[in-house]
Amino acid sequence: MDEDRQTSCKVTFLPDGQSATVPCGVTVAEAAARVGVFLSMPCGGRGVCGKCRVRVAEGSVSEPTEAELALLEARLLSDGVRLACQARITGGAVVEVPQESRALERKEISLLQFVAHELAPNVSQCVVEVADAHLEHQVSDLSRLRAATASIWHMPATLAALRAIPSAVRSPGRQVHIAAVNGRIVSVSPAGEGDGIFGAAVDIGTTTVVAYLFDLSNGQYLGSATSYNPQAQHGADVVSRIQYAMTEPGGLDDLHRDVVGVVNELIERAAQQARVQLRHIYELTVVGNTCMQHLFLRLDPGHLGTSPYVPVLSEAVDVEARDLGLAVNPSANVHVLPPIAGFVGADTVAVILATELTSRPHPTLAIDIGTNGEVALWSGEELLVASCAAGPAFEGAQIRYGMRAGPGAIERVETRDGDLVVHTIGDLPAVGICGSGLFDATAVLLELGLLDTSGRLAAATGPGPAFSRLLGDGADRAVILAHPGETADHVPIVLTQRDIRQVQLAKGAIRAAVELLLERVGLAARDLGEVLLAGAFGNYVNPRSTLRIGLLPPAVPVESVHGVGNAAGAGAALALVSLPHRRRAAELARVAKHIELFTSPEFQEVFAEAMLFR
Repeated sequence: MDEDRQTSCKVTFLPDGQSATVPCGVTVAEAAARVGVFLSMPCGGRGVCGKCRVRVAEGSVSEPTEAELALLEARLLSDGVRLACQARITGGAVVEVPQESRALERKEISLLQFVAHELAPNVSQCVVEVADAHLEHQVSDLSRLRAATASIWHMPATLAALRAIPSAVRSPGRQVHIAAVNGRIVSVSPAGEGDGIFGAAVDIGTTTVVAYLFDLSNGQYLGSATSYNPQAQHGADVVSRIQYAMTEPGGLDDLHRDVVGVVNELIERAAQQARVQLRHIYELTVVGNTCMQHLFLRLDPGHLGTSPYVPVLSEAVDVEARDLGLAVNPSANVHVLPPIAGFVGADTVAVILATELTSRPHPTLAIDIGTNGEVALWSGEELLVASCAAGPAFEGAQIRYGMRAGPGAIERVETRDGDLVVHTIGDLPAVGICGSGLFDATAVLLELGLLDTSGRLAAATGPGPAFSRLLGDGADRAVILAHPGETADHVPIVLTQRDIRQVQLAKGAIRAAVELLLERVGLAARDLGEVLLAGAFGNYVNPRSTLRIGLLPPAVPVESVHGVGNAAGAGAALALVSLPHRRRAAELARVAKHIELFTSPEFQEVFAEAMLFR
């Protein structure tokens, strides 16, 4: 008993009330994940972002680390505030998790009205009554099962299904539920024992992973769950993760285990919310950039990082869930949509599919704003695609007070009487700034004259109250977005000179890709009928801000810019509920023309110009 007390500790998380007994020595973040409390950790748990703040109300944890001493004020530490990725459980504890520290989602998918109009999933089901076995006419259980179904059910059965048949066909009433996927019977069970066929669409982003759950019998959307990609602890971008996979012993296994683990967590959370049993999830569709797909499938990503940046495959893949260690029906089919090139993945294909880009009557641009920015241009005749390393700034990472779109995040900034005014999600005291707020803040600083075209914060005071918000010098220059009285922690939330440089790098890369694609097909920005902004915050970005900061060319009419939300996730969902859409995705990947920007002699020149705010 003494040994048990030394090696395991009970932790309770408030306000959820969830408790778990965990090995002593694990971090608070690891303990929280075990009970389904997922924390915001944009730095991947390296102790550099300070976003995973919790309060240890009771109990015993390790002494503050150097990272905590640097990121948390003494008064906060004395009140029990700690970083969940740093503090380790050393005894029984009660931990309070504030709302702003949770990896919460906003409604990130419009679902684009796709569910009901073309329901044709790869999974089917039926309920039949199976005849009794007789001594004088010995017919196998499988043969009697098939005899009870229509001819379309005369298909092979998996070993797991065969093993379940004897008890199912002899259950009271002999009513049997059968589920099939990919032309094989994968499940046989007594009818009424949780009948149903379900599926999940998964979008694996470099920074964020999201899973959407559906009832495949009627196409109903049942819910979703989202979290940061834990691979971020090995690098914020795809290049650094490729290097980790290639240079660290067991690196590829680490990255594969990370992404499979988070996909399992998300599916389990969505299933719990919808009261769906994991064994009744029979198919997953998965999208992501090409590197994320390689790591999910545990394919060697090494050649993606060196010229000519060739992926292992450029077609869709179907594998069984058991081969990837996914916590759904072991015989479930996992359909990974096709990538286009080394840095243009199935997420771009899914965006093109969901937005019906190539069916639009005018030239249209679709931009998936994420760590790996991807741009697709429909000229009216050709489909061109390109990628650029935008970095994670627009998703809240590498920004001092950056965060995902959760309660208390500054989501909108506007001017009023020569000053700036911030608006937060839920009208709560400010705790940080999310991507849409970052767009607005940069645009407002330009409008007020606090920021020049080179991206430098004003060095001197000027007319208007906004200039009183400036503080610091040189690289430490910053502007106060929210004063202490407006924030949850009663400390100012600032946008720093370094933050603005991250915005410039991100927007410059995307703008350069747009300019080069337009040039390739002989179009000008004014020729675009629409610009579609995809990504987790595509619906929340102010189109005027995207134009003011120069993410888009100034000739683009503001009324033509529309947010389409997480179109990559919507495309994955389309491929889940509709086989015709799945075939359409394969065709789009085949006809898309990839423009390689890495080897373009003009890219660096256009990129340098695009970083300017004009």
